[in-house]
Amino acid sequence: MRFTAPTRRSSSRPSNTGTSSSSTEVSGGSFVRVALTGAPGTGKTTLAALLAPTFLVHAVRDLAEACGALGSKEGDGAHPVDLDALLQHVQGLSPDMLIEGHLSHHLHPDVIVVLRCAPGTLRDRLEARGYGPGKVRSNVEWELLGGVHAEIQDAGLGVPILELDASSMTPEAMAERVCAWRDEGYAASSEALIDWLADATHLPS
Repeated sequence: MRFTAPTRRSSSRPSNTGTSSSSTEVSGGSFVRVALTGAPGTGKTTLAALLAPTFLVHAVRDLAEACGALGSKEGDGAHPVDLDALLQHVQGLSPDMLIEGHLSHHLHPDVIVVLRCAPGTLRDRLEARGYGPGKVRSNVEWELLGGVHAEIQDAGLGVPILELDASSMTPEAMAERVCAWRDEGYAASSEALIDWLADATHLPS
C-alpha cells in the first residue's frame, strides 16, 4: 500500500463505534494503541506533535523505514509500504502508543482518531504544499467521500472512533479533545459522523 489516498467509497458509513459488536469503551488503565489518521493536509503531524508530551508518538513513515517496509519514492512522490511487514513490526513494540499517519488505521488499533477537513479548505492546503492538480484532486475526493471511514468499515474494525473537524477546530483544541477522550476511557461518541456530501456547498462545481 502507498502513501497516497484511494478514491473508492463504501456504499454505507460506519458509526462511531466501528462495525462490530465489541466493547465501545477502553479501560483508561490498559495499554492502548491509538491510530491518528486522516487525509494528507488534515493536520495529523501538527496534532501528533502537540500530543507528544502525553502519548508515545510514532509516525507511520518512521516505523516503516525502521523495519524496511518503506519502498523507494515513485513518480508521484509516494512511497509503497509493505503493510504486512509494518504490522509485524508494530506488533512487536509496546502496545501503548499513538501512531500518526493515514495508514495507521490498518495497524490493528484499539481506538481511532480521524481528522476531517472541509474539501475546499483541504484543497487550499494541498495546493499550498505544492501538490500537483491530480494529487490534489484525488485527496480532496477521498476526503469528500469519507475514504478513511470506508476503509475502517471494510476492515470490520469495531473500535471506538473520535472524529474531529480540523477545518473548524484549532490544533490546540483538537489536542485537548483527544486528551479528554483518553481520560473518559475512550468512550464511543454518539455524534453523527461528518458527511460533506450532505452539504451542497462542499460539492465540486
